[in-house]
Amino acid sequence: MTLTGYCVTGVLVLLALTGCRDEQKRQAEQDALVNSALENLVTVKGGRFQMGDFGPLIGEKLPFSADADNKPLHWVRLSDFRISKYRVTWGEFNRWLEIQGRETNDYFQETANDSDPDYASLKIALGDNYPASASWQDARAYCQWVGQVSKRNIDLPTEAQWEYAARSRGQFLIFGNSDNWYHYENDIARNIAPSTENRPVGSYAPNPLGLYDIQGNGADWVQDWYAADYYSDSPEQDPQGPEKGDKRVIRGLPRDAGEGYTITRGSMRPETVQGPPSRSTGFRCVENSPLVK
Repeated sequence: MTLTGYCVTGVLVLLALTGCRDEQKRQAEQDALVNSALENLVTVKGGRFQMGDFGPLIGEKLPFSADADNKPLHWVRLSDFRISKYRVTWGEFNRWLEIQGRETNDYFQETANDSDPDYASLKIALGDNYPASASWQDARAYCQWVGQVSKRNIDLPTEAQWEYAARSRGQFLIFGNSDNWYHYENDIARNIAPSTENRPVGSYAPNPLGLYDIQGNGADWVQDWYAADYYSDSPEQDPQGPEKGDKRVIRGLPRDAGEGYTITRGSMRPETVQGPPSRSTGFRCVENSPLVK
């Protein structure tokens, strides 16, 4: 073999080794991301509960909200599932985008690159341990990807699953925090309005089931299409929401949109990516039984 031949062969071997190391690194990052997602799942024993505004059943027997879309109160029966104790963070979400060969989303880039001093606090909320803001499509794609890699039935939670878990298996808990009481000032020491900014995931006390940031730190996308009158037609067993629509449901609204109630519903177009200081839209995932579609 000529000297040129040896050189070409050496370059090819070097490229192969480099490509192999890159693939090993990518695989290790993927495995770490998926394993972390699985470790953060909390088991929720299924059961039957009354979903919606349960105010007329307790206390002063009055509705908790004037909203019409969380009425009528209706029975729902859910199969067992597991749900993320934390919202997905920027670190996790951006690592997933990188594995997919994609750049960070427009909200992240625009906030990171904005020179306005008023954006300084919002840039802090782009830290790896802060909740990510994503479109519904990306939120669901992330959860389903975790399921595909781990060979499990993982998706966004349905609206019924979210409320059942937020209320610690359907108990009459109006706030999804540690003691069912409205006291943001005790959940985390801060001197700014809690509706204006995100904090690191886990900053707000967990509910009795062990889920963090149900009351505070933004809102969660869920799987369902939004319909204001869906509660009137919802099936009892494992409801999946309307078959079609133009907006998706968000749950866990911040203080300025329903006082963080576990029963408050909202909706946005699925392509929307919204971060603080307005309503921040993040997400958490659910693992379902293989029999639940």
